Parts: sequence; C-alpha cells; structure tokens
Amino acid sequence: MAKSRRNGETDKKKKLEKRFLLLTGFCLLFTASCAISHGVYHTIEKGQTLWRIAKTYDVDIQDVAEFNDITDVTQIKQGQKLFIPGALQVLKVEPYRPAAISEPKTEGKKDAATPHTRPDSTVTHQALPKEPEGKIVVEKWRFSWPVKGNIISTFGVRNGKKYDGIDIAAPTGTPVSAAAEGEVIYSDNGVKSYGNIVMLKHKQGFITLYAHNKENLVQIGEAVKKGDVIAKLGDTGNVSSPRLHFEVRKDRKPRNPLFILSQAHGDPLKKRLSCISARMFEHLKRLVNELIPKSSG
Repeated sequence: MAKSRRNGETDKKKKLEKRFLLLTGFCLLFTASCAISHGVYHTIEKGQTLWRIAKTYDVDIQDVAEFNDITDVTQIKQGQKLFIPGALQVLKVEPYRPAAISEPKTEGKKDAATPHTRPDSTVTHQALPKEPEGKIVVEKWRFSWPVKGNIISTFGVRNGKKYDGIDIAAPTGTPVSAAAEGEVIYSDNGVKSYGNIVMLKHKQGFITLYAHNKENLVQIGEAVKKGDVIAKLGDTGNVSSPRLHFEVRKDRKPRNPLFILSQAHGDPLKKRLSCISARMFEHLKRLVNELIPKSSG
C-alpha cells in the first residue's frame, strides 16, 4: 500500500510539473503573439555613431544591432536608416566632436617694461577623449542550426510588422533538430498562426522555439541533447510553403538568431543575399522571356 501510494504521489507530481511547463510555454507564446512592434527609423548623419544613437534614444546598443543586422559598430554609414526599437519619436543625435586642446597655462607675471620677453610657461595638451564604441555580443558558438535550408524571412521589423525569429525553407518532412541541450517545455499547437510548436528551455535563461512543424516528435518534460530530432518540418499554421520558424529568447526577450547560431551552416547573411539574388535572377529571366519574342524557327 505504501509503495502504491508513493507511486501515485510521484505520478501526480510529474503531471503537475508537465502542467506547469505547458502553462509556462503557453504564457511565453501568448506574450510573443501580443508583442507591440513600436519604434522609429533614424537616418544616420555625419559624426553619429551607433553608441551615440543608442545612448540618445536610451536603448540597448545590442537591441539596435540585432534589429538592424549589425555585427560590427563600424558597419554603419551616413544616410543609412536604423530601426530603433521602443522609441516613440525621432530624436536629434548630436555628432561626435572631439574636445579642443586646452589653453596654455602661464606661470609668473609678465614684465611690463620688457613686453617682448617671453615668460616661462608650460603648455598642457589635454588627451582627446575617445568616443565609446559600445559592445555588440555575437555568440556563434552557442547554438547549432536546427535545419539546413534557405533563410526566407529574417529577424526585425518590416512594413511595421515585428518578426521575432527567422524562417528557413526546406522540404516537408525534413528533420528538425534541437539547437542545444535542453528540456521540452511546450509541444502543442496553442497559437493557430504558428501551427505545431516545440519549445525548449536551455541553460542561462535561453529558450528556443520551432514552429510550423508537420509533426512534433517530443513530449513536455522530455530532456533532449543538441542535435536530437524533435520534429518534422512542415507548413502548419499561417504559412503558404514548408518552412521552420525559429526563435531564440534570452530571459523572455527575443534575440536575433543570426547572432547566436553557429557558422557551420554557412554565413547566414551571405545565404540570405544569395537567396534574394536567386529570386531576382528568376524574375529577370521571366521578364526577358516575355519581352523577347520566341523565334518561329
């Protein structure tokens, strides 16, 4: 009897833990789906730095960098438009102006009778303060790619809509792997537009989300290792073609996956550009075929 009671208590505890994980995952999803995408676009002017822009708007430089795919503070240029997350209006950013050299300091009094005599003086040159650059954290070692394919949608804001992750196109049924070791905290379809979703909790406050799956292959509470297959890629939810929607969150805050995924899958920004170039080429080819009449032979 005692053993049976202990087993019953253990089962009850496990069920409660699963319910807690399910509730945690659903709350995270609800928060994500209700996120407000407010912000403004700032046009960079001469003398403005990324650090100075972020400081003026009181926004974390990391957030500005990730929303605008900037991995190096020297990448910005005059005339470029930056999306400033959370800002309500465009602000004037003062350009960086180095401090002038200090005036000479004269010691002793000048003799009025000998005006051409140069008094002893010492000239001190104040060191020019260097503009802080700020630090952008890029952790390419942390997570592996969950699936191989072309990036067809990136993190950030487009046409006033906020995108908290990236979309990777691949054939239906392609295995979706865990980006890192962790625990399954959600495996369901509670948000209609996302379709079938798996969420994993990792160390140091990281959470990853895998959506639009054809089929989820893991259960809540299950421990997974990096590279374990957790789902099959599909087109469930509000999408028109097979893809994986992948998100990374740190302490519930959306992070740009391209700043955290390894480079083993290739340079994601180059891959994105190659994908865009391929689409442009196909479009141009169709235009040429339409404009140039076929020979009647």
